[in-house]
Amino acid sequence: MKQYWHAKSLNSVIDLLETDDERGLSSSEALKRLETYGPNELEKTKKKHPIFLFLDQFTDPLVIILLVALVISVTIGVFSPHEEDKLEYFVDAVAITVIVLFNALFGFIQEYKAEKSIEALKSMAAPFTTVVRDGKKDRIEARFLVPGDIIQIEEGDKVPADARLIQAHSLRVDESMLTGESFPVAKERNAVLPENASIADIRNTIFSGTNITRGRSLAVVIQTGMNTEFGKIAKGLMDEDTEETPLQKRLKVLGKWIGIASLSICAIIFAIGVILSQNIIDMFIVAVGLAVAAVPEGLPAVVTLALALGVQRMSQKNAIIRRLPSVETLGSTTVICSDKTGTLTRNEMTGRKILTVDEELSISSSMKINEAVEKILAVAIECNNAQLKSNDFKNEIDIGDPTEIALLRVAKKLDFSTNFERLYEIPFDSNSKRMSVVVKNPSKKYFVFTKGAPDVLLQICENYYSKGEIMPLNENVRQNLEKSEQLLAERGYRMLGMAFKEASKEKVEISIFSEDTEQIESNLTYLGAIAIMDPPREGTKESIETCKVAGIRPVMITGDHMKTALAVANEIGLVEDIDTKYSMEGSDLALLSDKELRDAVKTVRVFARVSPEHKLKLVSAFKANNHIVAMTGDGVNDAPALKKADIGISMGISGTDVSKEASDMVLADDDFSTIVGAILEGRTIYDNMRKFILYLLSCNAGEIAAMFIGIMITSILFGAPVLPLLAIQILWVNLATDGLPALALGVDPPDSDVMIRKPRDPDESILTKKAFYFILYSGILIGVGTLFIFFWYLTFSTATTEIERIMEARTAAFTLLVTFQMIMALNIRKEEHSLFGKEFIRNPYLLLAIISSMFFHSLILYLPLLNPIFETVPLSLTDWLFVLIIGSTLIFIDESRTFLSKRVPALKSIAGYW
Repeated sequence: MKQYWHAKSLNSVIDLLETDDERGLSSSEALKRLETYGPNELEKTKKKHPIFLFLDQFTDPLVIILLVALVISVTIGVFSPHEEDKLEYFVDAVAITVIVLFNALFGFIQEYKAEKSIEALKSMAAPFTTVVRDGKKDRIEARFLVPGDIIQIEEGDKVPADARLIQAHSLRVDESMLTGESFPVAKERNAVLPENASIADIRNTIFSGTNITRGRSLAVVIQTGMNTEFGKIAKGLMDEDTEETPLQKRLKVLGKWIGIASLSICAIIFAIGVILSQNIIDMFIVAVGLAVAAVPEGLPAVVTLALALGVQRMSQKNAIIRRLPSVETLGSTTVICSDKTGTLTRNEMTGRKILTVDEELSISSSMKINEAVEKILAVAIECNNAQLKSNDFKNEIDIGDPTEIALLRVAKKLDFSTNFERLYEIPFDSNSKRMSVVVKNPSKKYFVFTKGAPDVLLQICENYYSKGEIMPLNENVRQNLEKSEQLLAERGYRMLGMAFKEASKEKVEISIFSEDTEQIESNLTYLGAIAIMDPPREGTKESIETCKVAGIRPVMITGDHMKTALAVANEIGLVEDIDTKYSMEGSDLALLSDKELRDAVKTVRVFARVSPEHKLKLVSAFKANNHIVAMTGDGVNDAPALKKADIGISMGISGTDVSKEASDMVLADDDFSTIVGAILEGRTIYDNMRKFILYLLSCNAGEIAAMFIGIMITSILFGAPVLPLLAIQILWVNLATDGLPALALGVDPPDSDVMIRKPRDPDESILTKKAFYFILYSGILIGVGTLFIFFWYLTFSTATTEIERIMEARTAAFTLLVTFQMIMALNIRKEEHSLFGKEFIRNPYLLLAIISSMFFHSLILYLPLLNPIFETVPLSLTDWLFVLIIGSTLIFIDESRTFLSKRVPALKSIAGYW
């Protein structure tokens, strides 16, 4: 039965845990409970062995097709009665093996880092803690803690387990990594809260993994290990399976159709051969040759390399990709669910305004410091226990409460310092909500400096400081000051009021001796306040606007208060004004059904006071609405949602190890604007991937058309099938000749409209209707042209023997096929632009790849060593001229299509499909 420890009285908690709040547990009882509950540590996640990780690389449908082709090639090579077939299919088998192993090895290297989320969580746990057992304090390893243990926690400690407070002295806890709360949270031991209170609102409990920034406490352990809030997050990470990316899903579908097409073509040609009473073994070999033509053997390797090159480019722009397919997923993103603290903001409390009684000033290094500001800064420095340890502002090693650190930074930014001696301190208390110090300056004058909540200080102050004079504080002035500060508070600022008084030495000494705090804090003069906020990162507002233009919906999800969240959202342009109609709190979210939540996320832009469970529900709701979801975050609380999202994005500097290991991408500079560049890269990669997939499939369609029609015609004319191209020639084209241009297409520069157009439909196939028509018409053009030159040479060749005539015809067809495909590489990227415009030189790598491919093809034609392997003969200059004339027809036809689509609007759609 679940226990709501925060909803019970302290005495009930002590009774239920059967412990003693003074003596603690006995050592023997602690040992029994350790056996019952287990050690206070997180369970280890099962790691996938590297061997199985390597084998996973062979499960891709395209790779499976290659493996089948490999088996068939080896089988034919072993059992074929023809020696030339043995050599040819042995070479095929070696080539396919190299491709498959290269692809698997590359993918394995990229994914070798196994999921380490749980180990990262363990590294954050407190190793030692002070415990009370048998009535005595002892220092033990935190993993030996059990429910019912009494622990002592002080400033600077990391909380070792979830514990209910027994005592709390000025206790403040940094829970940002768990809840997203910007400010340290004040804890109260006597609070009894509702059962449905969110973690951020549970003030009577401290949670494992959080940090004590101020005060000390005594607490009773209520949960350990996997039962802590920390542990629940760890369990969520263990339970969440890694989903396939949109690219993996699309390639799986593509592989499926390629496999079906290959098998269908083999079956059809084999059946026709049997019907025509052809030799079964010969027809099987022919059918396999057609299958080789149908399968783009280089596609898996080109996809892997294109993604890897994208990863390299993105790492240079501070976006580190942990899973290769995630590169493309960025381009599909339709929603970015962003944590506020540390992602949209800097996760650094910063003084932004000084509010004197007379004016509101924005803090900057150029602002003028008047007497009122000097007095406010003096209180901020002296009524402060934080320390800035370094002289280098950018690399400060800060100690103390983040709010007090922010006050010291304001003084440092304004180049203001003091020289007082502290004599006495009244510590901050959650009830009084203020802190006071008694100080003495070098002139032996005594002062009382007080800081705290402005509304509290205004109630105890009797005067206010205005225009260099101390004036009596009446109710009208008090209300006006409260109103001014409330306006800033409603905009998300945390207001810290400042007050002072000059006192005589005698009265101060008497008050200190008698510890008369009421007398010390009497007759104070109100000075004003400093407004503190965790500010947005530079460039965030521009990035949000770019996302909107690109059709990507940014959403803020935070554990912070609604007012703070809306203020930041308004400042960065996420919402137009501070209006709650576009916002929702976690407590309201928890009451919604799944359907209601799916409807709510269509309009809500800011979710505040949410728990880790809420974040998971929100990601699931967006995904249920058919969105591709990116989730950004830096804290432990973000890790489950990062893993659940289509792409998790963590912060490299401020992010925890947990969030990094749960994510797909890490921002090395913690800059939200880096995401925009990454999305542009992701969209460009998908565009380029689509180009080279269409390129490879169009080329393969031409090969299939040439082979299929050629086999049919030769079977009818000659009574036996004659292959226009050999399997080894097709394999060479698919791997070497096509491979280089395909890789070059993978690094094509982005189109000018890449961040203006809307995200593509998540369900859109790589092969759209228009793409299918393009492949069909390109395949027919290439196939018909290849067959034309093949039969031309069969008919008009001057070769003396039939074998020489067939070899010459195949060589000419082989060369024309390569030429067609080089032209296709240029055509595939220009869409509605002329080939002879700036598009021709926009990608120099493509021109280099085309030149290289033609050079390698020339080696096959003119190196005597390679002629017998590929069964080619050298071509004369006349032969080349004939090949180029026929090849240029493809340019003419495609330029005509471009002309029609631009000059004749009525024919644009027809030309587009053509």
